[in-house]
Amino acid sequence: MNTTAYAFEQPITERPEIPARFGEDGGKFYYYYDQLADELDEDLTKRLKSQLDSLLIFAGLFAGVNSAFLALTLPMMTADPADDTNALLLQLVKGGNATIDSEADLPSATFSPPPAIYPVNVLFAVSLTCALMSSFLAVLGQQWLVYYRKRSGGGAAHQRKEQLRRQMGAQRWRLELVLDDILPGLLQVGLVIFCISFILYLRTLSTSMSSSISAIVGAALAITVGAAVCATWDRMCPYQSPLSHLLCWTMDRMKPVIVAFLWLVIFLKAYMHEILPKQSPHTEPQMEAGESGSPSKSSSQSEEAQDNSWRLAQEITSRALTLVGRKEETTKDLMVATVKRVILTSEHTAALIYAATNICAINDDESLRQFLSDTDFFDRLHDLFSTFRASSGSLPTQLRAMPEAATKAFASAILHLALSVGTLTDLAPPKDRALVIKNSLQVQPMLSDDMVKYFYGLASWTGLESNLWDGDLKDVNHLLILGIVLDNLFYETYAGSGRFWLLDAIRTLAKFTMSLKLLGTLCCASKVYISFCRAERWKQLPQLFEAVKTTYG
Repeated sequence: MNTTAYAFEQPITERPEIPARFGEDGGKFYYYYDQLADELDEDLTKRLKSQLDSLLIFAGLFAGVNSAFLALTLPMMTADPADDTNALLLQLVKGGNATIDSEADLPSATFSPPPAIYPVNVLFAVSLTCALMSSFLAVLGQQWLVYYRKRSGGGAAHQRKEQLRRQMGAQRWRLELVLDDILPGLLQVGLVIFCISFILYLRTLSTSMSSSISAIVGAALAITVGAAVCATWDRMCPYQSPLSHLLCWTMDRMKPVIVAFLWLVIFLKAYMHEILPKQSPHTEPQMEAGESGSPSKSSSQSEEAQDNSWRLAQEITSRALTLVGRKEETTKDLMVATVKRVILTSEHTAALIYAATNICAINDDESLRQFLSDTDFFDRLHDLFSTFRASSGSLPTQLRAMPEAATKAFASAILHLALSVGTLTDLAPPKDRALVIKNSLQVQPMLSDDMVKYFYGLASWTGLESNLWDGDLKDVNHLLILGIVLDNLFYETYAGSGRFWLLDAIRTLAKFTMSLKLLGTLCCASKVYISFCRAERWKQLPQLFEAVKTTYG
């Protein structure tokens, strides 16, 4: 086994140190990211390639059957030359009776195709075209997959960025949607059209035969539509298909429209209910003094509107050249994408720990806001924190080291995001934020007991380890120091009997060599302690958290 790989695969027994910059942790995070990215990309390409191979086989067989029917029905659109030959031979056999004096008397001159055969041929041709186009696009899709997995030159960092850009491009341009839904959907549409044309063709031959086949095809289509409806109703239903995906997409897009329409109807109904009773046929509009606006005011408003329109036109004109084409992802965008990809998809504990630790090394506000605004990502962080915290308490002592390190890493990442660009409510999971605030008759709502206890758990797992208390805190990350302050603040808030813990934390921290930021932290902690009032602790907690946040930078 490779020495580097062996070193990285060793169990983690303590929380890794927060690196000075993102990714500068000895290559540990990128080691696990590269493994995860290769696994995900390989799974995607293998799955799509297997589906494209199956689609090509079925499309080839289907095109052959369709061509056979077209070869049978297309001649019915034109006159058969054998009919003219047979008519002439029949005239000779009968002794030369002059029933056919010119070409106009031949059967081909008066031939007219059956009315039902034209739509049959059109549908057969459309069905064959769908099969051929799906085959062509399937071959093209295999070429796309080859390009997606193609490796270029350069070092590991260059290849990582290039592959990540391709992966983000595949998501942006819906590669999986095109190859997984649109191509099979196109072939299925061709199959449905073929069945319809086949039934119409049978109707020209026998009505009873056509009815029997129609019943079978109708039952098959009903089963397909029913399965799609079931998959739309239950998103975890295994009967997934391009039709079910289309129905789900349509429902998701139509929900806001339906809700807005209902609210509009309700508003109009209420408005008419309020206005109509107040209207009287005997009342006439009256003009009161000062009702009409002055000419100068009207003129200034008109000029302001023209200026705004002119500025908007200038802005659009000046930015038109820069908006041509899509801007490439920056290094910061790729950094955010790598962390999200690991947190949202990986189940490897070490990879998750290093990803969470590297989040604490990111200081760019825009990048941190991308994390905070992603509900799935933030939910995943909180779920991992809760899962590892529960497992660390249930495992034997000798097996708790790695879950405890993971719990500390996720707690630090959540607190770092909230202290950097968030608020107190951002410490709560997105799915539980509606429960963070409990009903109260006060002007400012109160935080629930359970949420404050949850905040206390986050802060307590973020604080300094005991082995650092005997050293100099000058170079210690300020997140760990603020963890101590918030730990005591939240504990006093919900317990109401531990105020001395906050004072003890301030006195203990004051014994160490301080940097400018740490002095600000201590001043903020003192302010928290002095202004703290048990009677108003719920009301003051969000404000005090903002005071702590101002010292974190």
